Amino acid sequence: MSTETTSQLRSLNWISESPFPADYGGPVDAPFQLPAVETPGGLGYVQWAAKTFPDKLAVTDGVRSLTYAELLDRCMGLSARIYDAVRPGGVVVSLMHNGPAATCAVVASFGSGRTFIPIDAGHPIERQAALFKESYAAAVIVEEGVDLDTSFVPASVPIIALDVTKPSGVTTAPTPAISNGPALVMFTSGSTGRPKGLAYGGAHTDARQRFISKFHITPDDVFASLASMSQTGLADLLAISAGAELHVVDIKRIGLAAGLAAMKEAGVTFFSFVPSVLRTLMAFPGIEDVFAKLRILGLHGERILASDIELIRSKLPADCKISITYGSTEAGGIFSWFVRDEAIDGPVVPIGYLIEGMKVALVAEDGSPTAPGEVGELLVRGPMALGSWQNGQVTPARFLPDPEDPTSKIYATGDLVRQRPDKLFEFVGRRDRQVKIRGLWADLGEIESVLRATYNIDDAVVVVRSVPGAADTLAAFITVADPTAPPELAELRRAVAAGAAEHMVPSEIRFLPEIPRLANYKPDLQRLDAMLREPG
Repeated sequence: MSTETTSQLRSLNWISESPFPADYGGPVDAPFQLPAVETPGGLGYVQWAAKTFPDKLAVTDGVRSLTYAELLDRCMGLSARIYDAVRPGGVVVSLMHNGPAATCAVVASFGSGRTFIPIDAGHPIERQAALFKESYAAAVIVEEGVDLDTSFVPASVPIIALDVTKPSGVTTAPTPAISNGPALVMFTSGSTGRPKGLAYGGAHTDARQRFISKFHITPDDVFASLASMSQTGLADLLAISAGAELHVVDIKRIGLAAGLAAMKEAGVTFFSFVPSVLRTLMAFPGIEDVFAKLRILGLHGERILASDIELIRSKLPADCKISITYGSTEAGGIFSWFVRDEAIDGPVVPIGYLIEGMKVALVAEDGSPTAPGEVGELLVRGPMALGSWQNGQVTPARFLPDPEDPTSKIYATGDLVRQRPDKLFEFVGRRDRQVKIRGLWADLGEIESVLRATYNIDDAVVVVRSVPGAADTLAAFITVADPTAPPELAELRRAVAAGAAEHMVPSEIRFLPEIPRLANYKPDLQRLDAMLREPG
């Protein structure tokens, strides 16, 4: 880092104070107590819960259920098997659908001290194979009795089958040496079509006590989890860390109606998801009964509209608290707040107050500090992901070293935000072409690469379609080499789902004789945006 850059970073107006406690405006009237855990990492929380209430339900998917004593037994047994099969510093991959076995895989992998990479067995096989290739796994965890295509796993890589219905008999947990290496690798989209991984240390993945304190989570809470295993299931750890019940609902496998019925029967008190999905759920008949006992709703991952809050308020119990959290894959949570309706003064809801322990600065295009209230690119300072995951190793990512703290990093998010006089932050837009669709990052360049590689496609440009009051969607404009034989739309959508990810499949695809371009040959995005307002 140059002397000029170092000086510039030091001169920024770093904001480091959170104006309110994390539970401000939240469930402050709900008593809670933090688990007395000496070693928060690994199996510590599950050991505490199993000792405190061994016969209490820990996790269920409606078919298979584990008490806390059973969960600890399965996690200890699996952790020991991983510890024996994978050398220190090695990687273990879980290839599973979401469910009790997947929860065991997350906890046991962290307990073994090995690097953990989750792959969702519900994703297209091409995606699974690509992620596995990037993982450099030394072992793979699967669920006993579940039919999976593991043809992409070499015979030299051992497969560890977990049967959650059978006790392990293991009574002693592994005691791995403390490591500064990666505990978790999460894959997001990349602009080249190749999966892009970020590696995280144990401290980054173990901020559970902070969230237990914010939401006042107790053993009486009932969580519903709809998350894909590709999202690591870390949110599920929040439930079992506080001794709550975790109900895993796999909508892809059982359908929306059955999933909501399961949530209603469970009496869910805590639910967290992205706004675009909640808009669909709120329109479901009887949704008020599904969420009749809900006390906390967490929103994250994408722009939240005032109309979303109004709709949600009309369906949820009057005393249910709505929490919004904003963050980045690299830095974790940055802003958060419990929504107060009087603080919403426009069509888009603020993203929250600065989370305690974080530092941020807003900069103009030239890197200079912005004036109070002005829009600037968000820079974050503090503990971050360790780096990128490439060829089975951690490599530097888009981080700048902190000139004043070797344990800290600085990350330019590419997000444009402003801080209001009341200390709430507002999201304005993005500098680059990475966008969030249904709460997940989508790289427009990656989608274009997949489309261009499809047979008979000559060129492709993907844009975001924004409609006031609705979630952002993707639209693709395509030219074909042979106009007499254009590809089927279903074929193109399958190609994107397999080569990129399901959430990156364009909602609208249009064929054009040619892509409109500017004088510098870049796509004319204004013209393409105008086309979206014209009949297809």
